[in-house]
Amino acid sequence: MSVLIRTDVARKDWMELVKGVAIILVVIFHTMLFLRALDYQGGGLGRSKIAFEPFPMPAFFVITGMFALRVPQWTFAEVWKRRLAQYLYLYVLWSVIRFAFYLVVPNVRAEDGAGVTASDPLALALIFVWPTSSYWFIYALLLFTIAVWLVRKAPIWAQLAGAGVVSVLFSSGLADTHNVGWNRMGEYLVFFVAGVVLSKRIDRAVAESKPWHVWASLAVSLAVSALLALVPVSREVPGVALVAQVASLAFGFTAAVRLVRLRPLGFLSYLGKRTLDIYLLHVFVIAGLVAVIAMFPQLHDLGDDGWLVMLVTTTLTIVISILLFRLLSRFTWLFVSPFRVRPGRSRRGSRRAEPEPKALTDATESA
Repeated sequence: MSVLIRTDVARKDWMELVKGVAIILVVIFHTMLFLRALDYQGGGLGRSKIAFEPFPMPAFFVITGMFALRVPQWTFAEVWKRRLAQYLYLYVLWSVIRFAFYLVVPNVRAEDGAGVTASDPLALALIFVWPTSSYWFIYALLLFTIAVWLVRKAPIWAQLAGAGVVSVLFSSGLADTHNVGWNRMGEYLVFFVAGVVLSKRIDRAVAESKPWHVWASLAVSLAVSALLALVPVSREVPGVALVAQVASLAFGFTAAVRLVRLRPLGFLSYLGKRTLDIYLLHVFVIAGLVAVIAMFPQLHDLGDDGWLVMLVTTTLTIVISILLFRLLSRFTWLFVSPFRVRPGRSRRGSRRAEPEPKALTDATESA
């Protein structure tokens, strides 16, 4: 048995590695937002976050969509029981928890972005009308699932074209709701739709990809991401952001199917299996850590070495989130709707079940 190379890799294990990379980038992105609220530049990393954006959320939506490929074949009652009820439960519950959290913990983003309304009762009441928290992603899964079910009889090309137009309009700023949640949903709808209607094709393309596909997609991804980072106004050109996202996904997926065999990168797959745990908890951890950082203004003067604070904060956030989940996992209602009963299994005597679907983890059909 090789020390460096795994021989027990399953066909779809690459997805776990992709999700592991994606959740790290999400944590980095939110860490930057919180540090920026302290006027913290982090060694010039503020602009580089633009280069991170094309990959993580599109990757999550594509993969979640791939595991929802049979949704169009279900009745709406089945869609509700297997998907929508869980999404709705998680979105409402964790929105309430977030509201309660910021009533107690100092909010360093009280004058910045979503932090402005974090402890506003009206904002909590309007979460279905005006989504402002990072949990917009769960709300998006609910709405996207309904959308693909409603248009299930339309030709695949029409579904992709329609979602693609919506994506281009929102990613370029031609369509703007003045709400980050709605704007992101419009931008990322096409990736969930693609995951659903092209699931088998994507899986086959990744499995059969050649090394030159990796390098070609990397070249395009780097070129367009560099353009977005160095010339931010280029994002306003219709289609540029979508090209960056598709190229980033092509590189990420084709590279992951190869890198997943490397044992030293096993920690990425480990994180990929725990994306739901990290996603639900990480913002709370970041808020607490950054509140502590705010007590040490001398850290703001690190200049080009400031990225170390961002790196340490990101690492601590991921580790603490996983440990915190282990502590909280005994309270199953935090992660799985207590009103859901698996087909063929009674609630009594059943072990802790993963959410159905696993909103940010496997979202498999068996979930």
